[in-house]
Amino acid sequence: MQTSLSKTEQICSLTAPYNNPYQGKGPFLLFVCSAGLLRSPTAAVIAVKMGYNARSCGAGRLALIPLSANLIKWASRIIFMDKYCYDSALRTFEREFCYSELALNSTVWEIEDDYEYMQAELVDIIQQKISEGFN
Repeated sequence: MQTSLSKTEQICSLTAPYNNPYQGKGPFLLFVCSAGLLRSPTAAVIAVKMGYNARSCGAGRLALIPLSANLIKWASRIIFMDKYCYDSALRTFEREFCYSELALNSTVWEIEDDYEYMQAELVDIIQQKISEGFN
C-alpha cells in the first residue's frame, strides 16, 4: 500500500519538465506573497502586460497555490512581496535541493499586505518596481 506524501514532501518534489518550449520564453518571473491571492497575482498580471512570462504563488501554509520546488526551478527570478514571505520560504526549503536557487535568485520588495487585488495604489507600486528591475 502506497502512503500519501505530506504537504511538505509534495511541494519539495519535482514533477514538471523543464526547458519546455510550450511554457514560453524567459525570463520567468515568480511573484510570491503570503497566500498568493492579492499582491503576487496583481504583480504577475502587471508583469505579463509588460511583456514578461510571470506566475504567482504564496509562501504561507494556506496558500492557494503554494511555492514549490517546481516553481523555484521554473523561475529565472523570484520576487517576494515582503521579507516575512521570503523568510518563510527559506525555512520551508532550507534542507531541500532547490534552496540555493531560492536564496540566489530572489528579490524582496517591501510591499505590505494592505492592498486588494489590482488596487490602484498597488498597481502603481508594482509598475514602478518592475520598471526599476529585479536586483
